[in-house]
Amino acid sequence: MTIKLSIPRLPESGNKIIHFSGWQRQEYRTLWHEEVNIAVLLWLRDYEASGSRIDDKFPFLKANVILTMYFPDLRSRDKGNYIRGCKPVLDGLVQAGIIEDDEYYPKKKCDDHYEMEYDKKHPRTEIIIEEVEE
Repeated sequence: MTIKLSIPRLPESGNKIIHFSGWQRQEYRTLWHEEVNIAVLLWLRDYEASGSRIDDKFPFLKANVILTMYFPDLRSRDKGNYIRGCKPVLDGLVQAGIIEDDEYYPKKKCDDHYEMEYDKKHPRTEIIIEEVEE
């Protein structure tokens, strides 16, 4: 099974997050957890409206997660800095019950990949979650 979520927001750069106070970090995490929860609820609504049933498909025990950030301009950006800003997105997928865990070691349960694209009119973060059969 594959899930595609779209969030009309972009993560902050790690260079900005490093200067956040403790409460700003918590607000940032909470914001992304809420955004992921809303996107999951919208996906579930559409999935069930198509006549499909969820049953006991979640959480995925192993998953590939592809996060694509669509920026509104072609300014040069360091992908590694934005990967740091995506950590609350993965945590949000765990909290929403889509993936079991985002740990990589000792048992690789989530293989995450990050892409950067350009979309002047619709900046966003798209998340594709693919279940990996064991």
